[in-house]
Amino acid sequence: MYKKKKKNYLKNTDRRIDIGPAGRNLFISKDKQMQDRSARRIHGVMRAVSVLGILVVVTGLGLFIFGYLIPYFHSEFSVGEEEPGVSENSMSSGWESSIPLYNSMGLPVYEDEISLFVINSEKPVGADYIPDTVKVNEVQVQEKIADAVRLLVSAAKSDGLALNFSKGYVSYENQAVLFDKKVEELQKEQGLTVVMARSEAQQFVPMAGQCDDQSGMCVTVSGDPETFPDSQTYSWLKNNMGKYGFVFRYPADKEDATGHIADYTVLRYVGSVHAEAMQQRSMCLEEYISYLNSQ
Repeated sequence: MYKKKKKNYLKNTDRRIDIGPAGRNLFISKDKQMQDRSARRIHGVMRAVSVLGILVVVTGLGLFIFGYLIPYFHSEFSVGEEEPGVSENSMSSGWESSIPLYNSMGLPVYEDEISLFVINSEKPVGADYIPDTVKVNEVQVQEKIADAVRLLVSAAKSDGLALNFSKGYVSYENQAVLFDKKVEELQKEQGLTVVMARSEAQQFVPMAGQCDDQSGMCVTVSGDPETFPDSQTYSWLKNNMGKYGFVFRYPADKEDATGHIADYTVLRYVGSVHAEAMQQRSMCLEEYISYLNSQ
């Protein structure tokens, strides 16, 4: 009897595809399929990494623009646009303020309640007024002006001048000692009574609570006050210190306003904007504050 032979089929994991108009068959091996899938997977991972990298760069650029460039240009265009002003209330309201802007020198621009805070016979303070201070060039100064003092000293050094200070912040108690010492000196040298000596002493050494040194915003340059105006250091300060926010605290011919004899060794920080305005108007600090309050 005729028996039909059973066909044997071989198992094959290869795939057969038809390509081309002639329908020719090509075989893609299993290894080739795995390589193809691996290549596609790697391509997908690289694409994801590229997209992630772009997102990181864009995010960083956005943070740089909004966190640095915009505040910087805002400060550049805002400082000096309006006439600076100060009120009696703001002067006595305290030291709290928002984060400061920065000027072209990289120094913070403080509000007037800080830059123009003043201590004198008309605006005295008590022994409890103690500002936060740091040590700069061997003297204590208000921490807010420390960078300005450092830059001033560095700039002078670059021009061949050694700017040293004999005094910075002076506490209420130490000022009382200095004042009493001056009173005793006048009594001995001029034979003045205590009352007369105390009145005379205030022109040279303010009473405790009435000295701007207690604000921590002043520094005294080492040197003789009488000969200092003839020095090279004085000439340099006159031409350069305003950029760093400093003015002469007790200029000549301003005794009626300051209550203090002329002493160009005492420098006072007011900020670069106010320093320039005071120089243009030839005003001392007391005159300048009165001028702003009258506007």
